[in-house]
Amino acid sequence: MKIIGRKSSSNVQKVLWALAEMGVSYDREDAGREFGVVDTDAYGTLNPNRRVPTLVDGDFVLWESNAIVRHLAREHGQGMLYPSDARTLASAEKWMDWQLTTLGPGFTNIFHGLVRDPPEKRNQEAIEKSRAATESNLEIVDAQLAKTAWLAGDDFTMGDIPAGIYAYRWYAFEGIERKTLPNLERWYAALQERPAFREYVMVGLG
Repeated sequence: MKIIGRKSSSNVQKVLWALAEMGVSYDREDAGREFGVVDTDAYGTLNPNRRVPTLVDGDFVLWESNAIVRHLAREHGQGMLYPSDARTLASAEKWMDWQLTTLGPGFTNIFHGLVRDPPEKRNQEAIEKSRAATESNLEIVDAQLAKTAWLAGDDFTMGDIPAGIYAYRWYAFEGIERKTLPNLERWYAALQERPAFREYVMVGLG
């Protein structure tokens, strides 16, 4: 099995974190941003979006990070990352979809503004709107975590992975305003106790 994508990518990190939680071995090839590769014809044949990550497992090719995490959890993490209870599974998938439709888009401008853009080119209005949107979205996470230990219930599942990537970035930003969200902070502290999270997610904001 091979994962194609740079390890600093948040979407690649979802996959590497999941694989580490399940103890699955794989090879990884750098691609994206400074590594190039995604613009080649060979990569375009694998992933027409020319983004990372891409999973290549024999003659099976899969792209879209959350789809890859679901597939790997179904294959290797039954009853662990991939819940055996149908309702818990549905809840985990809900939070994965919510990251794609709501949390991620609201977060984009603060990340690009504070991490990718040079200070002289930062759009402070866009950054603040993104910060406020992200904080509002994280209040939704906080409200859920007032009721359950993890996002889908009492156990850590694949549903915690996509939002967990953003929690690290949210708390790693310097000099931004943040409300105190005690349940989110408790969950984030629990994530930091997981060796796979520390190794594959807490690696800077590149």
